[in-house]
Amino acid sequence: MREHVGEIKETYTVQEVARLLKCSDQTVRKFIKGHTLHGVKVGRGWRISHDEVSRLTRLQG
Repeated sequence: MREHVGEIKETYTVQEVARLLKCSDQTVRKFIKGHTLHGVKVGRGWRISHDEVSRLTRLQG
């Protein structure tokens, strides 16, 4: 399934959040481990809600 430009997804992977925040995957995982960002473990990966990404961007200014 191809994602449209500007489309808002309900959940994101670590890699997608890293791209949105312009940081590394490792930084996003540190945010999750440090409870700065709430994620849900699905299999071997993490899923982060759109609301959490929005909340984090508001906190960072």
